[in-house]
Amino acid sequence: MLLIIESPNKIKKIKTFLPSAQILATVGHFRDLPEGELGVDLATYAPTFVTSADKKDRVKQIREAAKGQDVYIATDPDREGFAIGTHVFEEVAKVAKRVFRAEIFEITKKGVEDAIKKAVPWSATNTGLYHAFLGRRVGDRIVGYIMSPIAKGAIRKQLEEGAKISVGRVQSPAVRLVVEREREIRNFKPTPFWTLKISLEKGIESFKASHAAGNFTNKVLADAALIAVKSQTSATIVKVETKEARQNPKAPFTTVEMQATASSQLGISPENSMKLAQSLFEAGLISYHRTDSVRIAPEFIDEIRDHVNKTLGPAYLPPSPVQYKSKNSQADAHEAIRPTHLQSAAEIPGLISANNLGADHERLYRLIYYRTIASQMAPAVFDATTVELICGGEPFKATGRVQKFDGFLAVYKEKDEAEKDDLEDLQKLPALVAGEVVAKTAEELAAKTTKAPGRYTEAALVKMLEKHGIGRPSTYASIMGTIKTRNYIQLVKGKIHASATGELLYDYLAGSHPWVIDLGLTRTMEEYLDKVEDGSGNWTAFVKGVHAKMNYAVPAAKTADQAPSEKALKYGEDLAKKAGKTLPAECTTSAFALRKWINKELGGAAAPVKGKTAKPARKAA
Repeated sequence: MLLIIESPNKIKKIKTFLPSAQILATVGHFRDLPEGELGVDLATYAPTFVTSADKKDRVKQIREAAKGQDVYIATDPDREGFAIGTHVFEEVAKVAKRVFRAEIFEITKKGVEDAIKKAVPWSATNTGLYHAFLGRRVGDRIVGYIMSPIAKGAIRKQLEEGAKISVGRVQSPAVRLVVEREREIRNFKPTPFWTLKISLEKGIESFKASHAAGNFTNKVLADAALIAVKSQTSATIVKVETKEARQNPKAPFTTVEMQATASSQLGISPENSMKLAQSLFEAGLISYHRTDSVRIAPEFIDEIRDHVNKTLGPAYLPPSPVQYKSKNSQADAHEAIRPTHLQSAAEIPGLISANNLGADHERLYRLIYYRTIASQMAPAVFDATTVELICGGEPFKATGRVQKFDGFLAVYKEKDEAEKDDLEDLQKLPALVAGEVVAKTAEELAAKTTKAPGRYTEAALVKMLEKHGIGRPSTYASIMGTIKTRNYIQLVKGKIHASATGELLYDYLAGSHPWVIDLGLTRTMEEYLDKVEDGSGNWTAFVKGVHAKMNYAVPAAKTADQAPSEKALKYGEDLAKKAGKTLPAECTTSAFALRKWINKELGGAAAPVKGKTAKPARKAA
């Protein structure tokens, strides 16, 4: 038996569960569209995939190992993973005995054994996944390859020296969100308003009440209300209403929720949280981390309930398991991100250390661990009280709450929830009854101004990408990475600012190619790719639709004497050295000559991606 996976970091762990299997890794994608040329037939949209030069030996090893064997292709269980698996299948189909598709959702004994048991012949798999990949990859290539030079040429004179420009089907709408928020803030005109509050006492307990009219926008009315209460020494309770309020736990993590929460609670960027999650998954500590689902397998819910019962007691368990509904109807084929086992919290440091992971891995693991447990716990219970008062003829209102039962908050409480304890509406109120008179000790009329919309944090921007349907779980981190490395945005004290380059690009696209940054169109495109995945859409129709938006433009002709990029030149030199050849002199000054030489002498190898021990991050447009 031969098992093919993506990351070599998983091999050691999986080998403990399948000791007799031979396991090989592709190290991510080994075929892609060529660098330096479009690689797509614009008449049919057929792509030409080439094998990376540094992966040729690896592919040969896989093909040799597959001869006469039952081959199980267990690349990652998502669209990109299936694409890698399809390329593996094309390499081994003619030499293998049989080829199966296996999907490993957690690298545990049960997870791996279940994947092998449930494996299906490759011919019975959902080819819609590969077609969706083709639509995404080819569509993004056409947009990026054709539109980027056009955009750069149009704004070249306005760009700072060294600035790089790229246009992408999903990255450009993300830039739009940031630039529009930047301009909202820049153009915001603050308006004044006033708030009136009084301080009250009953016995040794004090509390505050706000004017029932809310914010005053008229200073004259605000001053009149202040005068009315200033001479008063007491206020009369008009009405007291107490209700029991429940705070329910949040659902377990989807990819975007994990990225956003790791950013807001731990200060870990979306790109880094995905890298950390990748390591946790490969170590067998969490389930697969690219998911839209909030579903948890029934057997693991049983494990959570047993854990809560033993550690906190039956009072912390709802009568029946909590059910959550995923936003995407297709999502529940997967599970939410969760631990693979529920050990005690005291065992976590040892678990992290045993897998040679670091402090940030532990911080993220604890976040996932406690969020998962909390999701199946009883709600927190509060007595929420609203008090209506009259002081000097002016109406006031005080609100507060008292926690009666901590419920899920015993294990999971986010920072913003902790900070709410200081807010007035969560203050602790004394026992009060209608008709009672309480002492008024002070009054405060505060002049304020409306505030501009807040800048996005990385967490908030990822949530906005999800809200607008821009990208998918596997691409949020790379979208953020791209717009940062292209210097379209800048992070200042954790807040996102649009750069001058980002604004220039946005203005050009908004004026000349608005479809590229149309949020509704971007969502429609993603939804259509989902239809391609389930078999109800056609990937070439998708790409043709994208190309039609560009008026069927073709790549700008490149002059033969254009100098090659430093990266391309270094690639050619390294490839020539490896093959024992000398790079012709004309290749150092002509990109065309360099490309022609590579194609002729070395079989059209694609530019390499340097090898890594971890699986390379997948790219988004």
